[in-house]
Amino acid sequence: MQGKGELSVRELARSVGRDVKRVHEDVVILAKLGLLERTENGGVVCPYSSMHIDMYLKAA
Repeated sequence: MQGKGELSVRELARSVGRDVKRVHEDVVILAKLGLLERTENGGVVCPYSSMHIDMYLKAA
């Protein structure tokens, strides 16, 4: 999404080849983390030109 401007959730789902419902769920989580922003039009935008993310994953 970086550099693509505002996209609808449907456009984003199409571009990554995933179900709209699942992409919407991901967008909600990523927006809560501050990695994506929702627009007044209901679209989604990535406000960063680059990101570095460190994660720790552990099996349950």
